[in-house]
Amino acid sequence: MPPRSRLRLAPLALLGLALGALTTSAQPLPEGPTGQTFRNPLLPAGQDPSVVFDGALYHLVQSDEDGISIRTSPTLTGLGDVKKVVVWRGGQSDSPCCELWAPELVREGGKWYIYYAADDGRNENHRMYVLESDRVTGPYTFRGQITDPTNRWAIDGTVFQGPDGRRYFVWSGWEGTENVQQNLYVAPMKNPWTLAGERVKISEPDQPWERIGQPYINEGPEVLVRGGRVFVVYSASGSWTDDYCLGLLSLTGKNVLDPAAWKKSDDCVFARNDAASVYAPGHNGFVKSPDGTEDWQLYHAIEVQGASWGGRSVRAQEFTWNADGTPKFGRPASFDTALPLPSGEYEAEQARTKGVQVQEEPLASGGRAVRLDGPGDSVDFARVRAPRDGTYTLRVRYSNGSGRPARQSVTVNGSATDVTYAPSGWANFGTRPLSVRLRAGENDVRFVQEAGAVQLDAVTVTPASR
Repeated sequence: MPPRSRLRLAPLALLGLALGALTTSAQPLPEGPTGQTFRNPLLPAGQDPSVVFDGALYHLVQSDEDGISIRTSPTLTGLGDVKKVVVWRGGQSDSPCCELWAPELVREGGKWYIYYAADDGRNENHRMYVLESDRVTGPYTFRGQITDPTNRWAIDGTVFQGPDGRRYFVWSGWEGTENVQQNLYVAPMKNPWTLAGERVKISEPDQPWERIGQPYINEGPEVLVRGGRVFVVYSASGSWTDDYCLGLLSLTGKNVLDPAAWKKSDDCVFARNDAASVYAPGHNGFVKSPDGTEDWQLYHAIEVQGASWGGRSVRAQEFTWNADGTPKFGRPASFDTALPLPSGEYEAEQARTKGVQVQEEPLASGGRAVRLDGPGDSVDFARVRAPRDGTYTLRVRYSNGSGRPARQSVTVNGSATDVTYAPSGWANFGTRPLSVRLRAGENDVRFVQEAGAVQLDAVTVTPASR
């Protein structure tokens, strides 16, 4: 495809029982919204988002002029408000120097992997490479190129586990050595950095909605697994056009390597929404809400027609499921639309407060936090919801710039516990986990200042087993 004016990011990878898979084992929550909302974008400038939730924190990988970086946040919607940590630069350890595209973050077997495309300054030499680390923020070891025997142009690789229990690599590439069109290929894996067989083409841009802009494009594959069914969601048509959109492949049998087993959607499953000023929505990925009850996608899009790669931003939006078991993405929402926060995520500035000050904090989730300066100041999250009775982890994102420890009373449905926050500086946010008992449905969680001063940013609720 043509050279790109911006460096690219990869689709989201979430590994649970199956690599790249989402599961929906949690029971639905009782009816009733929390009333807390957010507005897109998460990142005002970004593309090809890839995020992993490790049960406590969300980790977003991006590439830009600084190299490949990781952002970490307890809240999904706060990923754009945290500092990035650069974990890799082109040219390290004899790795390719240039055009680091679409990094894909994967967690497997206690290790972290980043799959990314890079070249030597010439687009026709783009290939896929692998980094490995014991920690999400590195240091990373360069594992080298991951390729099939043809060693053709390749980008946007990701990993998943098939119905047969084998691990597979799926990516976008050229059939030959000329930039005619990008197809989707899959191959079995020997280990996280080595393929174990020939590539198999499972999709090519052969439909009118996939052939807007030349060369013709299928790229950005990402895998969803639900109820034993395997789906590949991918991006179609030129990423520089307003008609870039998502297509869907459904595996109709169990043989991942059988091209005839993959059924393509009749049209885009997530496309431009002119009424909402959303164009070229694509290259998405998938992740769960903090409490595990909702499915979310992150994707990039542009707000101005004809902006090409120059105006892309990263957005988040919940998706659901059709009666036939396929994903239902709906239509992309505008920046003006207030969307409910992911289930299990709560912003302090949107809670009921007494005596607190709302502070503008660039590194706080949503750009604001509340400061409790004196005894009796309080924040009341009156509608914290749980899918069932049980023990949960309440993670509090806070900062303390008072220079001394601060103490609060945290009351959950009338049961109080004292919590201490160490000094950190007002702009240096940390996370304090608390083990709490919640009942199914709505719960009252109240923070009351006892001594010192502290800023509360947000809280998340996750199952205690995570």
